Amino acid sequence: MPLLRLCSLLLIILCSFSSHAKLVNVQINEQTNFIAFGIELEAISGNLHFEFDPKLPQNQHVTDIQLANMQDGKVAVTSTFFIIQPADKNKRKATLLEISNRGSKASLRYFNKAVVNNSPTTASSLGDGLLQRLGLSVMWVGWQADVYAQDNNMSVILPRAKNTTGMARSDWTIESQANKLRLAHRDNIKVLYVVDKHKQEQAYLTRRLAPNDMKQIVPSSKWRFSEQGDAIVGDFNPGIYELVYPTQESIVVGLGFALIRDTAEYIKKGDSRFSSPKTIAFGVSQTGRWLRHFLYQGFNKTEAGNIAFDGMLIHTAGAGRGSFNHRFAQASRDAHRMSAFFYPTDVFPFASRPVEHPVTGEPDGLMLHMTNAFHPKVFYTNTGYEYWGRAAALIHSHNGKDIEPLATERIYHLASAQHFVERQSNLKAIDGKPRYFQGNSLDLLLNLRALISALTEWVVDDKSPPKSRFPRFSDNTLVNFENYNLPNMLSDLRKPISPHTAYIYDYGKQWQQGVIKLNPPRILATIVPPLPAVDSNGNEIAGIRHPLLEAPIASFLPWVLRHNAQFAQDEMMDFRGAIKLLPKQQVLQRYANWDAYRRTLETAISHAITQGFILEEDRDSVLTQGEWLWKLATD
Repeated sequence: MPLLRLCSLLLIILCSFSSHAKLVNVQINEQTNFIAFGIELEAISGNLHFEFDPKLPQNQHVTDIQLANMQDGKVAVTSTFFIIQPADKNKRKATLLEISNRGSKASLRYFNKAVVNNSPTTASSLGDGLLQRLGLSVMWVGWQADVYAQDNNMSVILPRAKNTTGMARSDWTIESQANKLRLAHRDNIKVLYVVDKHKQEQAYLTRRLAPNDMKQIVPSSKWRFSEQGDAIVGDFNPGIYELVYPTQESIVVGLGFALIRDTAEYIKKGDSRFSSPKTIAFGVSQTGRWLRHFLYQGFNKTEAGNIAFDGMLIHTAGAGRGSFNHRFAQASRDAHRMSAFFYPTDVFPFASRPVEHPVTGEPDGLMLHMTNAFHPKVFYTNTGYEYWGRAAALIHSHNGKDIEPLATERIYHLASAQHFVERQSNLKAIDGKPRYFQGNSLDLLLNLRALISALTEWVVDDKSPPKSRFPRFSDNTLVNFENYNLPNMLSDLRKPISPHTAYIYDYGKQWQQGVIKLNPPRILATIVPPLPAVDSNGNEIAGIRHPLLEAPIASFLPWVLRHNAQFAQDEMMDFRGAIKLLPKQQVLQRYANWDAYRRTLETAISHAITQGFILEEDRDSVLTQGEWLWKLATD
């Protein structure tokens, strides 16, 4: 079939929704039709236009919606979208709606073995087409207000909240001398809140060298705001800096929840331009936390009383939520041991089932405020890094006891993996420790391919997926930090001074209404999460164990110390882990040669396939990585 490209059509499709559905029209700017994997596909991009009635109960969860500019009593929002779907709607089993992490498109890279491409409009951009072969449409919708509308990012225009004032906060961990620090979380993120110059004397800057050190005031003579009010200028030495400053006119960031909710509902309408019978949400890291927040605040129930998402794959969110629905929220802000401190990220409650609040004793749970009818079928997938760097164990444990997932949930721990798959070419030898590398390239994406297949079958065909796999106190595969010990073969390594801790915060008396009055907050309690125990090879015992862990010739660590840092060298690096190869002689004692190692690896691969954690079609991918590791370990 010839390539069909409809550029700048600006085709407005007026949607005849019920009075409750608030996606009011779809504007198509570009459409490309092509054949891939024997399927005629449409790649469509454009804009979605929404209207929200602040008086409706489901919209009253949105902080400050009543303060936004309105027309005819409605708040208008425009968002970008991109979808790849079968042209024949009868071939659409479900839509995978990815919640874009800072405007990006990750699904094709995570599930299809595709390369990064923010404009996937050809067959070659779809990798091996796993999602398409599963019958899934794949859609992205802009929701995050601090994402730049460029480079095919998913972006949105959200309104300001009139007459709002307050204190905003920025922080930076810098490793070398700097003279200018932007107020945004990252260089590719917008500054949403500039300083209110009429009150800038209220601003103050502090510096410290470790997360829990006493903050030292930086004299105001040593720094100033830039002319635009979106940065500070001065001579900044290595350290952790925190700026608290006055600002005004908050963004109504919680509308991001509402527009995704209404998009999911629109997809399932028979007359929708993107019609398919089921919806599955996918979020990774930041947007995995976003989905946990979405569930906690009840957004999976639509204005019309329907379920928005039938399923969710919540990846590498740990126990976190985030800055997604409060006054002066900055959605990009996260929280790690050495960056982005004390934002409302790792906050109670953590588990779906209700448990007692550590301070007040009041019970709360992630799913407590939503009836069973609106519970989606959820896969929670976390790597070893999230147990160290995002308090992941708190989603299935409390006060030394295990918590079972809900019947609609599965929890899968991807043992010993770091937050993302490190490219093998990016591994860096750590000085002074032979056969020890910064970066962990354990390929967890192969597990995710099997799991998205299982989740699709659970949502579409009600076929039960594999049972949860996570570490537990009951079998000693989950241990408190003080009881976490490295094996003898790693005796030359030190464990981090602490995993990332969760906190019980006091943000002020209006926090339940989404308004922060104490910024930074008061810390009422610190929760040190438990951690997965490791075996004699240093690899995590419980969870989904990659075949390379079952045929061990290396220790895969989900954490690595800041060994080259200017300060706080006993803290973890954000996101990264490490590989420590076994001594060459020990490797060859276990496996005489590659053929012997390969046979052991083949057995482990077959076992993982039988369990449903690797696809048969990915057998050779595991063998290829095994061959790489063998050469690295025996060179």
